[in-house]
Amino acid sequence: MAKYEVKKIQDPNDKTTLEKKHVPYFVDLPEKVKKGEYFDVTLRMGEEIEHPMEEGHFIQYVALYADYFQLARADFNPEAKAEVTFKIKLEESTTLRAFESCNLHGQWEACQEITVE
Repeated sequence: MAKYEVKKIQDPNDKTTLEKKHVPYFVDLPEKVKKGEYFDVTLRMGEEIEHPMEEGHFIQYVALYADYFQLARADFNPEAKAEVTFKIKLEESTTLRAFESCNLHGQWEACQEITVE
């Protein structure tokens, strides 16, 4: 594994424990939204296993991008729940990308296509 590698789910049908805990999960994200109208994007760190949030092992931040343009970011501390809702709007269809950083296990990415009508 490269030192600066961004990690992703390798096989959606056979996720590792680290993938289950670390990959950002888009909660109830709509497939289609209206151009220029705000909508919620909720991100949870870990879909099947909630990521621990304790001194020495926690999610530092999650950042949301439209393709590679940053839209929002939330920073966490060990006492916080690793979940956040951003209110955003889009002008065109894109790939939403969520990047999160675990202080022990590095950076993880999840992507979701979204259509703007």
